[in-house]
Amino acid sequence: MTARDLVLRLGGDDAASLDLDLAQAHDVDRWFVAACLLAGRASRQCALDAWRALDRGGLAAPAALAAGGPERVALALDAVGYPKPDVNAIKLVRASTALAEHWRASVTSIGAASDGLDDLGARLARLAPGIGPAAILAFLRPLRDLWPAARETPLSPAARAAAVHLGFVGPGEDSEGEPGALRRALANESHAPPLAAVEAALEALGRRACLRERSADCPFPEACPLGETGVAHRESQQ
Repeated sequence: MTARDLVLRLGGDDAASLDLDLAQAHDVDRWFVAACLLAGRASRQCALDAWRALDRGGLAAPAALAAGGPERVALALDAVGYPKPDVNAIKLVRASTALAEHWRASVTSIGAASDGLDDLGARLARLAPGIGPAAILAFLRPLRDLWPAARETPLSPAARAAAVHLGFVGPGEDSEGEPGALRRALANESHAPPLAAVEAALEALGRRACLRERSADCPFPEACPLGETGVAHRESQQ
């Protein structure tokens, strides 16, 4: 199983799927909104649909959310079935209002002002109740190469479990901090996709099968080390 195969089968990172260019500050702000939605209790597809609904209504950026108010936001979330639309709308508007009042309506200003991952995470968490570690880490992972303070953002447990099962990293590697072992594995693969795309595919695979070792749910039975047909399983039986 190559990283390219993995991404072709499971898809790449969510920022790219939303046509967001994270080298642009405006799109980083819009990605923050998307990451908050993706970290909620909705399915991935519902969260992406919710962001697109906000985008169609001109509400997908923090400045627009702060001006739009929670009622408009809740209506957009409710229209696509996003869970607890009122609660989540208030959270998004509060965070966006804090950005407008203290950070010139741009989350990029927080990235530039932060000294390391802990400081960056704390500043983001203070924007509003409900902006927790899941949203913050989801937001920061594709920004590792763009924001120095985000460089040490670790892989999610699900992505790391999948990376270990597929042999991209060893059992003791990339358990915390910058995922250097995964970067090295990708550097050794011809035409490997970007780290963000591979990480997103690993996350999807890990949630589906690897994190809880559900081999029956693995979409790659021929490569799954837990399944009866997997390479690692066959070698262990020899």
